[in-house]
Amino acid sequence: MSIRLPSALPRVLRALLACVFVVGGLVLSVQASAAACTCQPADAERQTSRADAVFIGTVDGVTRGDQQLEMAVTATRAYKGTVERSTTVTTATQTTACGIGEPEVGTDLLFIVRGDAPPYVANSCDGTGRLDADRVAQIEGILGTGQAVQPPPPPTATRTLVEDSPPASLARLAAPGGALVLVGLLGLVVVGRLGRRA
Repeated sequence: MSIRLPSALPRVLRALLACVFVVGGLVLSVQASAAACTCQPADAERQTSRADAVFIGTVDGVTRGDQQLEMAVTATRAYKGTVERSTTVTTATQTTACGIGEPEVGTDLLFIVRGDAPPYVANSCDGTGRLDADRVAQIEGILGTGQAVQPPPPPTATRTLVEDSPPASLARLAAPGGALVLVGLLGLVVVGRLGRRA
């Protein structure tokens, strides 16, 4: 867009204003490029080779922080790395900082992430994105069909054998019998008194 300056302005002043507009445009351009994501997207082979874990998962919840999002994820199929059924993945809040964007809860994603343990880190250049049949076929062509991520087994019940439990104390065993003897003696006393009156 060209800016027309009034012809009445002195030539020097017009030149100075034109320089201000040009320099201002350059500053805005540099700031915009500095804020953009600077990583270079790679092909699937390179993405999977440099990833620590590759898996399919469903987003169960998203927690938004100042600098990053943390996703609670249920992993269903793993192609690379040891992934637990319930795990977490973080990404930058802003897509300009190479974040993957905020997914909706319930969304299935293909995670290509870095990190030896959760929370894993995902960015837009490593290939994490929505689940797509063509993309899955591409990943399986490189890494194989993967393995289903099983939920952890339910806790097992522990049995306590009677032989292993400590024996009851003598006082506890004798208490019921002692009570019966006491009731019997009281009964005899009452019957004896009634007999004497008769």
